[in-house]
Amino acid sequence: MKIQRIETFSDPFVSFTRVTAEDGSQGWGQVSTYHADLTAQILHRQVAPWALGHDATDIHGLSALVPEREHKFPGSHLYRALCGVETALWDRLGKAEGKPVCELLGGAPRRLRAYASSMKRDITPKDEVRRLQGLRDQYGFDAFKFRVGAEYGHDKDEWPGRTEEIVPAMRQGLGDAVELLVDANSCYSPARAI
Repeated sequence: MKIQRIETFSDPFVSFTRVTAEDGSQGWGQVSTYHADLTAQILHRQVAPWALGHDATDIHGLSALVPEREHKFPGSHLYRALCGVETALWDRLGKAEGKPVCELLGGAPRRLRAYASSMKRDITPKDEVRRLQGLRDQYGFDAFKFRVGAEYGHDKDEWPGRTEEIVPAMRQGLGDAVELLVDANSCYSPARAI
C-alpha cells in the first residue's frame, strides 16, 4: 500500500498533516508547533519527495530513509516535519488494524492526567493566580504549570522578584491539594535555580 498524497493545513502556530494511501485510507498527524507553517514547507520539500510512493506500512523505514536522503540538510526542522508524516501514518495504521496507536507501539490505553498550563511571563503573579483559579473552577484541573524567570534570561527574572513572588502566590491561591510545576525555559543556571 503506497502513500499517494500528503497535505498540510497550517498557520504559524499549528500544522496538521493528512496522508492518503492508494486505497483511500487516511491518517492525520501534526508537525511540531512553533513556526509550524515553515515546518510544513520543509515537509513538502524534504519529506514528501521521499514519502510519496513509499510503503505506508513501513513507518520505521521511512523514518530512517528521510534523514539519510536529506543528510546535507539535517536539523530540527527536518525532524519536526517528518513527525507530521510519521504520526499520520501511525494514525492510518491504527485505523486499518482497529487498534489504538499506543497498542501498536506496545502500550495500552489508560487515563492520562492533564495539567493547566500558562505560557505567560508578562502577567503579575496576582493576575496569573486568578487566571489559573478560573481554569481550576471551570475545568477541574488539579495540577498547574506556570512560567518563572525570563525566557533564556541568563539568571534574570522577567522583572525583579517575580519568581520569588509567583511561586508562593500560586501555592496560596490554588491550595495545598494541587500540584505545581514551574517552567523556566532554560532561564536559570543550576545554582540560581536551587
